[in-house]
Amino acid sequence: MTALVSGGLAMAVPVAAQDYSRSSSRNGGNCDYGSYLVNNNGGCVDLSGDDSNRYNFYEAKFLTALKNAGISISYESCQAGILGYYQPHYNRMTMCQNNRQDFNLYIETLAHETWHVVQDCAAGLDNGAIVPIMNTDASSFRSILASLGSADWRSLNLYDPQDLPYEGEAFLMEKHPDKVLQALNACTNRR
Repeated sequence: MTALVSGGLAMAVPVAAQDYSRSSSRNGGNCDYGSYLVNNNGGCVDLSGDDSNRYNFYEAKFLTALKNAGISISYESCQAGILGYYQPHYNRMTMCQNNRQDFNLYIETLAHETWHVVQDCAAGLDNGAIVPIMNTDASSFRSILASLGSADWRSLNLYDPQDLPYEGEAFLMEKHPDKVLQALNACTNRR
């Protein structure tokens, strides 16, 4: 169980490292933390390799979970470079169809924007506020930033500095759609 904490609000999200497996587990004593995740039994789960089919079946799961949370989704044409955005004042997500490059990136964008919904839910839906959940202090924020890839760093440089705590989390979580869905469902069930 991992606790996501924000300003006195804690959301318990079960963690099952095996959900990330893309191939067989290895011996726990030799984990390369850049490519492996330690599972509940102390073994390593391989996070490297081909994951071209990794995101099959996620679109329907996200659309159902967002609908259950009361979030509307629109598909629109947006200015170049924008893949999607979430408007907490309206509980509305927009996915930019004209900038969609491939299905995996679409699912990662859907997970990224859904993480903003989780941040909104942690602050209380229907009030327009969002809060960072995982980076409650400078140390955890640095850990999140250290785990991001170079493409995410390039994207983060486009945001205003005050948005980095929210966006850093979303860039981290977009690679873990199962965890985003768990957090959204936990939030929705609390309402």
